[in-house]
Amino acid sequence: MAKLKGIILSVVDTLLNQGDIDQQVFTEVEKLMAYLKLRGIKPVLLANQPRVLTSKDGSKRDLYDALEEKFDDLEIITRVRDSAVPSKPQKAVTEYVLKKMGWQSNEVVYLGSSDDDMRTSINGGLLFLRATWFNNNTDYGFEFSEPKEVARFIDTLCLRDHFWSHEIIDGDFEYYALAPFSTYRPDLKNYSEHAREAAKFGRGQVDFWLGALVTSLYFTGIHQRIDYVTAYPGHKRGYGNQQMDDDLRTFGKCFRKAYLHDLIIRHTTATKLQHARIRREAVDHHTQINTIKLNRSPQKNQNGVYTNPPVKRGKTVLLVDDFCTGGLSLDSGRKFIEQTGAKTILVTWLKTINTDYQTIGDMGEFNPYEENHFTDVPTGKSYNYHHYLVDHDASNELGGTLARYVNWDWPQ
Repeated sequence: MAKLKGIILSVVDTLLNQGDIDQQVFTEVEKLMAYLKLRGIKPVLLANQPRVLTSKDGSKRDLYDALEEKFDDLEIITRVRDSAVPSKPQKAVTEYVLKKMGWQSNEVVYLGSSDDDMRTSINGGLLFLRATWFNNNTDYGFEFSEPKEVARFIDTLCLRDHFWSHEIIDGDFEYYALAPFSTYRPDLKNYSEHAREAAKFGRGQVDFWLGALVTSLYFTGIHQRIDYVTAYPGHKRGYGNQQMDDDLRTFGKCFRKAYLHDLIIRHTTATKLQHARIRREAVDHHTQINTIKLNRSPQKNQNGVYTNPPVKRGKTVLLVDDFCTGGLSLDSGRKFIEQTGAKTILVTWLKTINTDYQTIGDMGEFNPYEENHFTDVPTGKSYNYHHYLVDHDASNELGGTLARYVNWDWPQ
């Protein structure tokens, strides 16, 4: 598990705007730099070109000298000073920075504003934070409209110590959850209710939950082991996840992992468990496996479709859902994806307390791209809830982090 050690910064429209400096915004940038120093996060300015700062009286000086004077903790890496520094946006330039600073790729994030910044970050496999407080120059990366939002993101989500409460790793079976879910247990109730409102209705701090998911994936290195990302669909006919689609697509783009939002198709509306209980209907894993199929030609980040099925042997799919109760929904998606020969890594926001993860048993060979009607498919292995609750502190940290996220302000 990695810890955030540094942040790579760009100059234009990140630290400063071109032309007359927007002093009001720059004051907030100064607060961000002071915050990074307070938290021991090393800022590195990465630049290609020489730049000049012009004072109101017309006098000029080297901008990098001025920034070093202004921010004494700032490390400046630029070809202007050292010809051995590779140029942006090459992968070699982020490798140079990482080697010089002694960092791993997921111990640093990239904060920039331009397409060039975006390409540099993607080539280096870094999480890209997009600054839009001076100008909005690109549509890639996770957007932050003011420096305070970046500081809050780092302080509450990047500096956590407990990224997963549940971990199940058993051969090719792999599942993770951020924290336990319960609206009845007092210590879990507040964040669980908040998560339910965010996931089901888009209310509250949806960006907190997606941010928590993304940072957990990043700092534990799971993003490095996947080829595609997809979300398990809701119970209604359709595909994708309205609350998560945009952020999962952005997450995928940061690391050249396509988000296949329509990989898993719900071809028939499935009976919801709570409705079945009211009507006293029997609902089991057949309700899931008989209402989904895979899309042979999913969209690639909404830019055209694959002419051949992308999910196949040798590939790994990150399958995401908001909540996991007994695991039968997620496991249905897993069984269909693995029928192509691909592997899966399963991730959810929260895991219902005191409920074991129940896998689906042998389904035999079947065509995952067609509507199927299975009968008498057995259940498989059950994973005890308490045995795989590997971090009891994750729930307390997440609950406290959510409260701080909602009320966050600059440290005094």
